[in-house]
Amino acid sequence: MHSVYLDYNASTPCDERVIEAMNPHWVEFGNPHSNHLFGIRKQTIIADCLDALSEIYDCLPEDILFTSGATEANNLAIFSGIKLAKRENPTANIILTSYLEHKSVLEPLKVIAQRENLEVVYVDITQEGFIDLADFEQKVASNQVLWASVCMTNGEIGTNQPISKIATMCQGHGIMLHVDGSQAGYCDIQFGELDIDYLTISGHKIYAPTGIGLLISKHLQNTEFEPMIYGGGQQNGLRSGTLPTPLILGLTKACEILNKIKIEERKSLVALRNYLLDSLSNDLSIKVHGSLENRHPGNLHLAIEGIDAFQLLNNLQPYVAFSLGSACNGLNRDYPRLMDSIGVSKQEFESSLRITVGRMTTKEEIEFSIDKIKDKSQLIHKINQSILNIKPFP
Repeated sequence: MHSVYLDYNASTPCDERVIEAMNPHWVEFGNPHSNHLFGIRKQTIIADCLDALSEIYDCLPEDILFTSGATEANNLAIFSGIKLAKRENPTANIILTSYLEHKSVLEPLKVIAQRENLEVVYVDITQEGFIDLADFEQKVASNQVLWASVCMTNGEIGTNQPISKIATMCQGHGIMLHVDGSQAGYCDIQFGELDIDYLTISGHKIYAPTGIGLLISKHLQNTEFEPMIYGGGQQNGLRSGTLPTPLILGLTKACEILNKIKIEERKSLVALRNYLLDSLSNDLSIKVHGSLENRHPGNLHLAIEGIDAFQLLNNLQPYVAFSLGSACNGLNRDYPRLMDSIGVSKQEFESSLRITVGRMTTKEEIEFSIDKIKDKSQLIHKINQSILNIKPFP
């Protein structure tokens, strides 16, 4: 058996159909901003991609901006969007977010709050891993909130957030809403229907290549929207740089595939994930973090009692690949605020891991992984009991 990849929340493999769609365009050269035959061919491809993406996400083609990924898209939404929000609501000074957010949201929010003399306020999270709507409503009622950043699907514990209800509250108080949709490929993302202000998409979370993402916003046509990257004035001056035609084509193909099969694929991933969980639970003491019913269909964030997750990961190499949390945290095992917010103790966190199954995961790979995880966990548990005297979870 080859090494099994169970880290789809970190990055998905590029779908073979996506690679096939991109391949000719690595050799068919031409700058899409040139006014000759080679450039016009590329312009036509990009225009077709914009039309396809606007149909999938229920927006206008001019609402779409291509970026290098979700980190750039989140930064652009935050740094440019909050300035617009301040102009529209000059007396408000509060930014709402929560510890469910990715660092590419939390860190820029800290920076702009310091620059613009704003306050970042963190909304409570329920033990099931959802934004506490009562707390959110109480905070927006102050009429001092100008901006909210909320993920559609959390990238660690996988919970899907109640974006529609949050959007309604924001609309009622004149608050701009930024939604990070990087991990939400299996949700029904209809930008127009949700009536949100900014939406970010990441290619390498939905079987597209790394290095491409989207910022979707109805504010891109606002003449006061400020770019972060200056140069040749591409994309209507909002994001300079030569557009990568193969990557754009790959992202579009990946979105089209997912849009067609997401309902059935969601069911198959849930079945694989639950089989993995049930099989591990037969022999190991396991606690799942976050709601199992309303989450990314392939995600499991769980703690195995009596083991150190970092030790388990090392012992399972090169057989099974999973993670200890967000890939952006690397090997940093500092106790996260998210875990504290949902009632996971530091001891339990140190026994926690994130497993994500995906499109290419097979039943045979799951069987293999179950055996390996059980064997290594039981061995580590025995060693820890006899040598380290690790106690059960409180």
